[in-house]
Amino acid sequence: MVRNEALDTVLDHLLNRNLGEAIVAMDNFLAVHPHQINTDRLFAIKTDYQLMADYWRRGFKDPQLPQLYDNLLRRMYVLYANMASNYTVRHMPYLSSLFYKGHMTARDWSPQVVKEELEAFVSDVAVLDLEPAHTSAAKRSELYAQHHDQMVELFDNILTSGLWTDSYATAMEDLLLSPTVDVNDQLLLISSVMLSSMSYFDMAKFRTLVHVYQQAIDEQVRQRALVGWVFSMDAELDGIFPEETELLKTLFDDEQCRQELVDLQKQMIYCINVEQDQATIRDEIIPDLIKTKKSQDSPIIIDWNSEEDQDPLNDILHPNEAEERLEKMENSYRKMIDMQKQGSDIYFGGFSQMKRFPFFNEIVNWLMPFDMNHPDIQSAAGKFKENRFLQSMMKNGPFCNSDKYSFLLAFEQVISQLPENIRQLLDRGEGTFTEMAPEETRTPAYIRRLYLQDLYRLFRIFSQRNAFRSIFDLEERNYLFFSSPLFFGTPLEAHFNEVTAFLLKKKRIGDAKTMLRCYDVSRRDFQYYMMSGYIGENPRMNYAKALELEPENERALAGYARALFANTLYEEALEMYEKLLQLQPDKKLYLLNKAVCQTNLRQYEEAEKILFRLNYEAPDDENVNRVLAWTLTCNGKYEQAEKLYEKLLDIEKPSPNDLLNEGYCLWFNGRIDDAAACFRRYLEETGEPKMYIIDNEDSLIREKGITEAEIQMMLYIL
Repeated sequence: MVRNEALDTVLDHLLNRNLGEAIVAMDNFLAVHPHQINTDRLFAIKTDYQLMADYWRRGFKDPQLPQLYDNLLRRMYVLYANMASNYTVRHMPYLSSLFYKGHMTARDWSPQVVKEELEAFVSDVAVLDLEPAHTSAAKRSELYAQHHDQMVELFDNILTSGLWTDSYATAMEDLLLSPTVDVNDQLLLISSVMLSSMSYFDMAKFRTLVHVYQQAIDEQVRQRALVGWVFSMDAELDGIFPEETELLKTLFDDEQCRQELVDLQKQMIYCINVEQDQATIRDEIIPDLIKTKKSQDSPIIIDWNSEEDQDPLNDILHPNEAEERLEKMENSYRKMIDMQKQGSDIYFGGFSQMKRFPFFNEIVNWLMPFDMNHPDIQSAAGKFKENRFLQSMMKNGPFCNSDKYSFLLAFEQVISQLPENIRQLLDRGEGTFTEMAPEETRTPAYIRRLYLQDLYRLFRIFSQRNAFRSIFDLEERNYLFFSSPLFFGTPLEAHFNEVTAFLLKKKRIGDAKTMLRCYDVSRRDFQYYMMSGYIGENPRMNYAKALELEPENERALAGYARALFANTLYEEALEMYEKLLQLQPDKKLYLLNKAVCQTNLRQYEEAEKILFRLNYEAPDDENVNRVLAWTLTCNGKYEQAEKLYEKLLDIEKPSPNDLLNEGYCLWFNGRIDDAAACFRRYLEETGEPKMYIIDNEDSLIREKGITEAEIQMMLYIL
């Protein structure tokens, strides 16, 4: 988005509630960018401000002064936002084109007139439904084409509009809630209001979206309005528009709203995790599906070959091979479907390649609810109106609207290339894609998920996406709306733990840290301290705080023990592991960590007792062998240690640390050249400087009687 530095200065003063400086800054801007109407508006604000200031300077105490000052701040913000919005539109060619399409027409865009026209469209469609199909087809096509043109212009008009007046917003709210207006039209307009108010906060638009969310009967309308007001919030302007907080308070008091906000936040994380999900599908699922032979008995994969010869000998030698392949394929497919049901955008990778059609040059088509009457797909819709496969896909397929349009347009291009028998199969509706149960497609979570996927495609793929503020921006973390200060001190704080735990589960460590910084001191419970310790935020202190709340909690004890060890507090860590072993005497991890602590404390004999026992129970456990080998090295039992190192290094890619430790073992045992060879390999693989060999175990090297001269000679031959 293009912004103006001088106008940003005006906003900074407004955010600091410094009206006088904001007026001066706006005066400076208008001196460079003269505009008579805006100059007159600024003059009116300046005049009212001067009258108020003069009255105050005379020593009069006006009880209405705070209210007057706030009103002037709001008027000044409206002036700023309209000018900033206009500046952005004029300096971005794409937005300028939308502005001229949406504003430079002969249409009357007043909400009352628009509502009448939209209601008339619904009536005209109803009348056409009563006519015979052969006579109504042409009329229907013309009617939908005219309506589409109107909706595109209206969408562009709202998208590039300035701030609304309260009366205009009330009329638009009535339109968006009217049962006599087509739901698809309402959905499209809500998206336009959202995109507009995301650029520059508009209290009237925000209020409209909140009221539509609260009052709408249609679930699709409710969910679009929910997403709309969530990403239209602006915590910075809360001081100028306290009504924003008041509206949110009424929302946050509603349990259903709170749960929907939690679910929405999780769904946003699924959206931005799409690259990770695509990697899982590409690397783990697709290879299994490709390697598995297609089967006519499979309910999942269409067999594009009419017949395939089978080897009778293979049936004799491997009678269960086909069933095993099919089971493996179905397991892979089921894993992908489970990802999709949980919220993963599993189709983004494939459908992102289908957005090059001219259809997607128009921003409105990225957010348009799917409709077979859309004028731009009439060619494809006419060809396939009897195709049961396609009809089923469009009606019950688990795809967002944008992907349905993509699929239909792509299907039109490839259908002629398919064999005749396959086209007949698709016409009959055989081999259909996995469908969603009708009751599932009506749930708020499902509706919201598909809309978010539409938005994700818009902000990730659309050629003009940089003209808009993305709700999926990874740097600004716009998607993490739960971290907004507007949520602090509200009932939503009770859900911070749930959201933060979800972020950790999805490995969004940076986001989890952001959320943890949002916690009020009074909300810092056991879960908070455990999560803070887990992400490395002063783990020693946080795990200690967790133990104060639950002294016998095993997870807290283990975390505190790890933190102590990381701080080289081996005696304290040893005490913690002994406590843990009282809870779980035979847990290998605790026994092994106890032995490591004892080794670092030079308690070699005690450590060896534990390690030899673990080695006896699991002779091939590399971790046990690694710790035992090092303990033996420290204890001067080099021959025994070398045997273990030989075992650890007798693999294709040994651990560099095992090379390093074997080098120490050989050095301490007087095998200088062999030790140097290990050290060289280690340095080559890790890129560490030579001195790391010495600094890493300086005290142990000197404890073993190795002199400074010997150290220097070892460094020389490396």
